[in-house]
Amino acid sequence: MKSMYRNEKLLKCWVYPHLYTVHYWITRRGESATTKSGRPRVTDAHTDQNLYEASRKDPFLSAVDLQKEWTPSCSVDTVRNRLKQKGLKCRTPARKPFLTQFHRQMRYVCVHSKLHCSVSEWHRVVFSDENIFRSSSRGALRVYRPVQGSDRFDEQYLVHSSNPVYGRPRFTLCVWMVFGGNGKIRTLHRIERPTMNTDYYINHILSSIETELCEANEEKELIFMQDLSSVHTSKQTKLWLQEHNVNVMHDWPPKGPDMNTVENVWAELVRRL
Repeated sequence: MKSMYRNEKLLKCWVYPHLYTVHYWITRRGESATTKSGRPRVTDAHTDQNLYEASRKDPFLSAVDLQKEWTPSCSVDTVRNRLKQKGLKCRTPARKPFLTQFHRQMRYVCVHSKLHCSVSEWHRVVFSDENIFRSSSRGALRVYRPVQGSDRFDEQYLVHSSNPVYGRPRFTLCVWMVFGGNGKIRTLHRIERPTMNTDYYINHILSSIETELCEANEEKELIFMQDLSSVHTSKQTKLWLQEHNVNVMHDWPPKGPDMNTVENVWAELVRRL
C-alpha cells in the first residue's frame, strides 16, 4: 500500500513538477513562501510622483535630465521604468500639427461646394495619386556581427542584390495611378526615378493619358483631380494642362490625402501584398 502511494506521488511530481513545487513550499513555509523580497525599491511614491509631474511640465526633458535633478542615486533605466509605470512613453515628436485651422477651413470649403453633386457628376471625376511601396516596413536595416574579428565591409555583411535580406532583396517601388471618368481612364504607371519632378510628370505621366483625358474632355466632360504637390502646381504643369484643355479640380484642399479615393486602392494593394 505504501509503495503504491509512493509511486503515485512520484508520478505527480513527474507530470506536474511546477504544481508540486508550489504545493511543497506552501505546505512547508505557509503563504509567505510565495512572497519574495527581491531588491529593495530605490524610489518611493513621492519621488515617482515628482518624476511624473516634472515630465508632464516639460515633456522634452530626457530621462538623463530627470535622473540628475530628482534621483541622482538611481540609474537612468529606473527613471524610464517609473515614467513607463505612470503611463508615459518616449516617442518621436511631431514637427508641426497635421491639420491647422487653415487646412480645416479649406476642407470645409471644398466639401461644401460639392455637397449637392450627384453620383453621375462624381463619375466624371478622374482621381490621381502617387505612392511608394517598400518590400519591408521594419525601418532601417541593421546587421549583427561579432565585436572582434569582423569587418563591416566583409562580404556577408554587405547588402546588395546577390545577398538577399529576409530571403529576398529589398526594393522600393514608386507608382502613379489614375482612374475615373466613367471607367474611361484606368492607368497605373511605374515611376522610373527615385523622385518625380515636373519634367517627368509632364513627359511620362500626363502625356501617357493625354489621348483619353483630352479627346474625351473637349466639352469639359471630365474633371481631373490631383493634389497640391509642388510637381502638380508648378507653372510648367499648369501651362500643359491649360494648353491641352484639361478641366482641373482647382479647389482641392491641402493636406487632403484621406479625401482621395485612390488611397483606398493603395490600402487594398498593401493588404494583398
